[in-house]
Amino acid sequence: MTVSKYYPFNGERGRLRLGLSEIEFSEWLQYEDDFAKRIHEKKELIKYQAKNVLDAVPNSISAQKEFLHLVLEHIQQYHSNLFVISDKKVVSKKENSTYFLQDYEKCPLELTSYLVADDFCLLKENGEDYKLIAASVCAPTWWLLGEKMGRSLADIHEPIANLEEKIGRMIRHFLRNLKVDDCYQRSNWFLFARPDLCVFPNSFDMYEDMHAINIDNIQDRLFLRSERQTFRRLSVTNSIVFGIKVYIEPISVAKKYPAIAKDLMTALNTMTTKQKRVLGVSFVEKTLRDYLN
Repeated sequence: MTVSKYYPFNGERGRLRLGLSEIEFSEWLQYEDDFAKRIHEKKELIKYQAKNVLDAVPNSISAQKEFLHLVLEHIQQYHSNLFVISDKKVVSKKENSTYFLQDYEKCPLELTSYLVADDFCLLKENGEDYKLIAASVCAPTWWLLGEKMGRSLADIHEPIANLEEKIGRMIRHFLRNLKVDDCYQRSNWFLFARPDLCVFPNSFDMYEDMHAINIDNIQDRLFLRSERQTFRRLSVTNSIVFGIKVYIEPISVAKKYPAIAKDLMTALNTMTTKQKRVLGVSFVEKTLRDYLN
């Protein structure tokens, strides 16, 4: 699977936008060639990183259970060839694993995490905003789950340059009006100096790594990181399910897909200085311009 499938070809990455598109339910969860590898990585992270990648507030169990059952129903309807599901267990054929539902009663979201490659956050309406009540995020982009749990979207988005002031209100309007029968997706992208899926704060020195990139090594040392994000609403608890799947490709993907090269150049010309720095663009802008040209 290439990042190009979910790269947001809009020429406007410098201007924050929602970029939402409605999709069929059948497109919500996608099982690709790297599924077994991703689940193995999730298990290792959940085992050794604990609440850094899987956490929940105490009163979120009902939402977690409802989400798990929604995923199981979806799998039975659209991906029954990949799993064997009964009242007590789930057998994952692709990764040759058996999961007993009773083992995950205290954290149903952990089991859900092993059935889908995507990461997921559960959001609950809280006054005029939404707060994070449960999440499994094994491919974070510069953030730590433990620092976000139980906080509002406005607080979570605060470190992202201009996001809250530009589209914060639109995000909350969209979530408030999201219906149980709706399914949406959007995409965004970042530039990274490493192909790591899991990137915690201070995982590496981005400034140092980016400064080491030049026109001779850019194809091997600069990566385009794209996120496919999905949105659904649970019918009983009324919680929002926010899904995230990360795709990573070397910057040479821009050679295969001229639309990406054109879009990146447009972004360089429209982004603010602060946005460029947050996205890692400022560190490698001149070299990237030379490469794209």
